[in-house]
Amino acid sequence: MLELKHTEARPATRPIAERIERVRRPRGVWALVALIGLLAAGGLDGGLSFVLDRTGASLGAKLSWLEHTPVHDFLLPGLFLLAVFAIGGLVLIVGLISRRSPGPLRLLDRRLGYHWAWVGSIVLGLVLVSWIVYELVVMPGSTFLQPMLITIGF
Repeated sequence: MLELKHTEARPATRPIAERIERVRRPRGVWALVALIGLLAAGGLDGGLSFVLDRTGASLGAKLSWLEHTPVHDFLLPGLFLLAVFAIGGLVLIVGLISRRSPGPLRLLDRRLGYHWAWVGSIVLGLVLVSWIVYELVVMPGSTFLQPMLITIGF
């Protein structure tokens, strides 16, 4: 004869979101995300302004600033700002927050020994510092943004 045992009901399974252990990120990550967000917003604003108004007048820029550069209007600098700082910055923010490494980026992570978004953040800082130093050397005059941007780059 079969004997039935009384067993306690199994507790309801917790939702997946509760089961995933939340790993806290250091405050420095959030500071980095905020700074890159600031760069991305500036790259979007400046880039769109230069692309839509190649003279730079909408931002107070002057075509005479480009005399000693290989470009004659602000289209290419605007595209650079959009591609590198706006789009590139947003990609880095997603990488820093999500910690995902799709496809080839996983290989890059293994090769570098660091997550691609960390390395990309360093590269973005170096590009920013180089961009501002180039502006200071080649273009006459300076703006209040340049010292702030060079500090953010470092």
